[in-house]
Amino acid sequence: MKANWNSRYDSKEYQYGIEPNDFFKKTVSKLVVGRLLVPAAGEGRDAVFAAQLGWEVHAFDSSDTAQAKANKLAGERTVNLHYECIDAASVRYPLESFDAIALIFFHQMPEERRKFHQQCIKWLKPGGKIILEGFHKDQLGRDSGGPKELDMLFNKDELSQDFKGLQIDYIKEKECVLDEGPLHQGKAFVIDLVATKSIS
Repeated sequence: MKANWNSRYDSKEYQYGIEPNDFFKKTVSKLVVGRLLVPAAGEGRDAVFAAQLGWEVHAFDSSDTAQAKANKLAGERTVNLHYECIDAASVRYPLESFDAIALIFFHQMPEERRKFHQQCIKWLKPGGKIILEGFHKDQLGRDSGGPKELDMLFNKDELSQDFKGLQIDYIKEKECVLDEGPLHQGKAFVIDLVATKSIS
């Protein structure tokens, strides 16, 4: 898997662009700056944007090629990232240590996804937020990006169940037009979610 992602990122061009995902940008810009986790951070577009806003950004990805490109982008924009090269099953963080966690197009098989989403809830501070955008199951068959397996795509019921311990502030299934580097181009069907961990 690591070799696959390394080969995908092995280009001077940033495969998903260098500007942040629109939904992430709009959502994180409204929050009080704090400590942010960006899993599957890839080439760093979202992590670097958040760091520019003043967030303390922790990120990881299984691809060291992506990590190198993210650190290069961070250097060009004079910010720092705490970026690890590690897979989601192995990564560890202290409980209740993040003010927000951004899951932007991070797709896994169902069992892995459920476990990881539960882990994210544990890592969130009380009052912390999950920010998620991913491909909906209706994306299958489109060539604008995303996994080619139905089980790796999202729908509202699955995500509501995954994050049932949180307050769902916003969840929407929608068609949009992606313009995020060469690998996310064209009409797509996505799902957006923002959820908050209870303070009590």
